[in-house]
Amino acid sequence: MAPMSPSDRCNLDNNPLGDLCRFIDEHTGGAVAGAILTRLLWALVLLLIVVVSGRIIRGVVVHALERSRADAQVLTLARNVLVAATTVIAILAALTAVGLPLSVLLTFGGLASLAVGLAFQDLLRNVLAGIFLLVERPFVLGDLITVVSPPAELTGTVQTIQLRTTSLRLADGRLAVIPNLNAFNGSVINANAYDLRQFTVSVWLSSDSDIEAAMHTARDILDGLAEVEKEPPPKIVPDVVIDVGVTLKCQYWLRYHDHDPDAVAADVVQRLSAQLLSDRPPDDTTA
Repeated sequence: MAPMSPSDRCNLDNNPLGDLCRFIDEHTGGAVAGAILTRLLWALVLLLIVVVSGRIIRGVVVHALERSRADAQVLTLARNVLVAATTVIAILAALTAVGLPLSVLLTFGGLASLAVGLAFQDLLRNVLAGIFLLVERPFVLGDLITVVSPPAELTGTVQTIQLRTTSLRLADGRLAVIPNLNAFNGSVINANAYDLRQFTVSVWLSSDSDIEAAMHTARDILDGLAEVEKEPPPKIVPDVVIDVGVTLKCQYWLRYHDHDPDAVAADVVQRLSAQLLSDRPPDDTTA
């Protein structure tokens, strides 16, 4: 079999840098340096092309998300996914340019993915759940939510939504880190989903009080507060306990983003207590 000439070696597999390969071979006495160097150079060129293209695409996508006022966690997810995709494509392109068959790389990648999937299936399920949470956005950073995932039930403010876990700051200052799969499969109650929320304050009355008059007084007080919404209207619900007294549950709606719920509740209780106590008839006493 006749030895392969430098020209044939440089044209093998359609070397895109054939001219450079032949030039190197002619100045190195017909060695294989031309084929090796040009393959490595072409791999580097493809690597740079993919990386630069990925950065451009990532910039366009992130800019579009920022203009749509997407959540910060969604921006982070988009960046991470695009960086990972660019890295994988760049490595495959470089290895293919060196001369490794694409079919071999895909076969190896498929087997590796299968092995990783079997070994880390719980991790991957949480990652997929995190992606769906970031895309569907049942809650965002700063929302007060309750995650009901038997046997646990956690209520707290959302601190982070990462690919694997979601972090909640509980009412007592503790940090709860839950797997995303719990939030995805369980029931989530979001207290900040709407601008209007219903709040309830209770006032105790003695058993001899005029319940009907007290209810009218409580309704007048709530109707007179500018912070309380007129629609839906406030509701007064008496809870009677025999021989103990009556508890008036005053339910009202509030735009909690504009008004402090605790301050409004304190004002309501103070007004109700002062008015209802002043309306009580004096005790009958004899000298």
